[in-house]
Amino acid sequence: MTNRVQTFARATVLVALLAPALSAQSLADRVNSASASAVQFTYSARPGVCGNGRTYIMTGNGSTYGNFSYNEITRTEPCQNGPVRVVIDRAGRDIIAVQAYVGTPPTPATAQDVGRVSGQQAADYLLDIAARTEGRVGRDAIFASSLADSATTTDKLIAIARNQNLSRNTRNAALSYMSWSVPAGNAVPASAATALVSIARDEADNQQVRQQALSVLARLEHGAGIPALIDLSKQQGYTWLAKESIAALSRSGDPRARDFLRTALQRTDLSDDVMAQVIQSLGREYSTAQDAALLRAAYPRVNGERSRRAIVQSVAEVGGTENVRWLMSIARNDSSNDSRRREALDAAVRAGVSSTELVALYDATTDQRLKETVISQLAKIGDDASVNKLISIAKTETNYNLRRSTINRLSNSEDPRVRQALKDIIAR
Repeated sequence: MTNRVQTFARATVLVALLAPALSAQSLADRVNSASASAVQFTYSARPGVCGNGRTYIMTGNGSTYGNFSYNEITRTEPCQNGPVRVVIDRAGRDIIAVQAYVGTPPTPATAQDVGRVSGQQAADYLLDIAARTEGRVGRDAIFASSLADSATTTDKLIAIARNQNLSRNTRNAALSYMSWSVPAGNAVPASAATALVSIARDEADNQQVRQQALSVLARLEHGAGIPALIDLSKQQGYTWLAKESIAALSRSGDPRARDFLRTALQRTDLSDDVMAQVIQSLGREYSTAQDAALLRAAYPRVNGERSRRAIVQSVAEVGGTENVRWLMSIARNDSSNDSRRREALDAAVRAGVSSTELVALYDATTDQRLKETVISQLAKIGDDASVNKLISIAKTETNYNLRRSTINRLSNSEDPRVRQALKDIIAR
């Protein structure tokens, strides 16, 4: 009996001595010491991340990854809030694939399981893989790290993003997840914005990576990158940087960005390229009637052809009666530039001009090329007023080229009125 007690006591002490060593073993050590080629580990998913454990992952920011159908997400298989399961596939010592799943798999995993780890341990290990691995493996490791709950990854992502020896895709992936690099509810550290600005400024770096850095600045939580973008957009010596910064500001939807763009429209020291970018940015998805009014007012003041063209296009995107009226006034009266008149007419059609107004313009102008544009637009609209005018042109227009162009456009019509009119023309 005494021997049994002593043996048990010795075993207990041995387990107690080994336990700290086992728990202190790093995730990398666990994976490296596994005998199977496929190894898996699990960790908690950050809030909002869910999946079915098999084919898809939803990240909570409106994005879904994997292969899925509508029924899988809405009815057949519930979206489970974790855990995250990462499978590392190896060929010898080389990692050849990193696959992430969220939720309990429907069948037992075939990979060797090395246990559950904290979100920070998982993220650190995965980003260490990304820092030394090219191509898809690095990108997928970064994605898997972004799913980890309570993990701070800013510094590691910055190091990857700034490493010009890594592939563009890996660096862009690191930049893309920068706004997710701190636990939910925490502010993105200033070091992230500083690093993004440094990458964007580096003229020796890959241009697509620099663009990605600017885009991420615009998406940082709580608008943390907007002041830096505004500062970058004021750079006089770097036209590309100013243009791209303005474009990133326009996509942010931040009120400070809109105010900056409206102020920049009043400047007289910007190049034609940069001013055109300001104008295009004001005319994008967040534009208002106020923005359109500012653009119309700026038209006589800007000198560059790109800027004038950008105003016409941007006003057309906003649409509405007032903007259509303004565009048609340019089409009628800007005799200094025939191509600008045609562009204004095209823009007016996109903005919603009526066929009646187009007919009136056709009758009022003597510009043959403008008339050709009107004919083209009437053919596209195709309502009763448009068809009637086209038939009239085909029958009575004295300009042979205009008549021929109109007849060609009508020849494919199945409208009985058009077919009869063409027969009448042939019969004459």
